[in-house]
Amino acid sequence: MVPPILHGLVPGQKRTSATNMLGRQLASLPDAERDIAVRGLVRGQVAEVLGHVGADRIAVGRAFSELGFDSLTAVELRNRLASVTGLRLPSTLIFDYPTVAALAAYVSGELSGREMTADVSTAAADPDEPIAIVGMACRYPGGVNSPDELWDLV
Repeated sequence: MVPPILHGLVPGQKRTSATNMLGRQLASLPDAERDIAVRGLVRGQVAEVLGHVGADRIAVGRAFSELGFDSLTAVELRNRLASVTGLRLPSTLIFDYPTVAALAAYVSGELSGREMTADVSTAAADPDEPIAIVGMACRYPGGVNSPDELWDLV
């Protein structure tokens, strides 16, 4: 979501629609059926990318990073999903939607034309909140070997 003041600086995003037969078939399903079908599709593609025999071993709530994804497998999954659905998907797909469930909800929303955004929450820091240093290691030149010596140096 771009703040209104920046709309003139940031090019608008075009809504994409499915451009192939499977994508159009999925888009035409009722919401509940589409969500189930897309979740199965995403699980299947994840299993194939990771080299699993079946999709049943892929937990829908487990993070892609825990499943073994890296940047190359992320791009492969994005390309596979784009190919089978006909959607134009962002390269940051699994980082924006880090679980099968979140990714399936996004793809299903794109197929139906619903506006889906990544669940990114930020909390404003209280400027009066004290800073707590939980742990620190000191390996600085000049003989600084402890937190106390670092504070003395600063």
